[in-house]
Amino acid sequence: MNPNIEKIDVVELLVNFFRTLRRMWPQVLGLIVIFTLVMTLQANFRYVPYYTAYSTFTVNVWNESEETDTAYLDGTAAEQMATTFPNILTSGLLQRKVAEDLDMDYMSGTINATVLENTNLFTISITDTDPKMAQKTLKSVIKNYPSVSEDIIGKVNMDIFDESGVPKNPDNPKSLKKPALKGAMMGAGLGLAWTLLASFLRRTIRRKEDCIKKLNKRCLGTVPQVNFKERSKKKIRHINITKKSVDPKFKEAIRIIRNRVKRYTREESMKKLIITSALAGEGKSTIAVNLAISLAMEGKTVALIDCDLRNPSDAAILNVKPEKGLIDFLKGEATLKDCLMVASVIDGMDEHSKFMFLPGGEAIGDGSGYLDSPQMKEAIDAIEKACDFVILDSAPVGLLTDASVLAEFADAAMFIVRKDFAKVDSILSGIEHLSEGNLPVIGCVLNGN
Repeated sequence: MNPNIEKIDVVELLVNFFRTLRRMWPQVLGLIVIFTLVMTLQANFRYVPYYTAYSTFTVNVWNESEETDTAYLDGTAAEQMATTFPNILTSGLLQRKVAEDLDMDYMSGTINATVLENTNLFTISITDTDPKMAQKTLKSVIKNYPSVSEDIIGKVNMDIFDESGVPKNPDNPKSLKKPALKGAMMGAGLGLAWTLLASFLRRTIRRKEDCIKKLNKRCLGTVPQVNFKERSKKKIRHINITKKSVDPKFKEAIRIIRNRVKRYTREESMKKLIITSALAGEGKSTIAVNLAISLAMEGKTVALIDCDLRNPSDAAILNVKPEKGLIDFLKGEATLKDCLMVASVIDGMDEHSKFMFLPGGEAIGDGSGYLDSPQMKEAIDAIEKACDFVILDSAPVGLLTDASVLAEFADAAMFIVRKDFAKVDSILSGIEHLSEGNLPVIGCVLNGN
């Protein structure tokens, strides 16, 4: 296996991941916020403070002789206390005595006893949720311990060495930083995993090679993403190659597409071309308008018909405001001559260009019924007689049936695919709808590359 191929695949996977992350970052951020809040609130509600009262003392075993009573501590006794003392403290008998002494059903809190190795120093600690109860329980343990231990290790004397008193601060001070951090990490982990899965499962067109590989269609060209200046971002932006400010790379891309369209349509004697896409927002109208302009600039007689009656936008791209449009002709409210516009009234176009424009007119909800009519056939037949090319800008085939209806009036179709936008299944479904009308798709244009 070629190691370079593997490297490219890994890079592509990373690029796809970060592209998907850029699109999904609000969801990932939302997961981080949600998990952070959940873990913080959970930790806050579940927080229970624990207080520990302790006392350190020495324990001595008394030996009562016939002559005198002397306190002594030998090695054997100390060792015995070291092993038995903690067990006595935690025994059930001692706990029952403490409960009785405190007039309770059972002893609250837990007892812990430790011995300093090789000494008779012991520490008794009581942990409870109530600091005062911890102190009371500790005093009761010290009080009742001698009576419990006497039968085991003999009489003992307990001398207090150090004590805590009523504890003021909990052993486990409340801190929400750790649970908040844990929640944020959980949310980020889940969000990134979701993004990674989405980047694997999202099947879109990202390269021109994908058109052949995934769609089985030739790529007629790639159109670069056009970036606008910050000051114009709030304005409605339209790209028209008649404007000097348009990026030369965009103009060159349209020129390449124009030449390929001319070649493929000439080979099959095609002149009526539908331009459509799977979804709205893929740039089909922009490419349809500029392709028609480019053909006209080369001397071809071209007619552009805005057939997207639901959202007619070609007039805005051409920067014209027509009074009548296609819908008026189809309704019988205007003649075809009244609706057609020529190059001389279009800003930026040579008045001698053989260019005609039939705008869509006032937007309507669903224009398929008007498009599938004898009047529509009459309009196209009349325009076709005077033109080398008729460009039909149709509504997205994945949203409405307009493109399928127009298929009977056209010779071929061109599919506009925005990079990493519509799913492959949606694009294939759109191409299939056109194929059902026996309309060949000459190729795809990858927009926003």
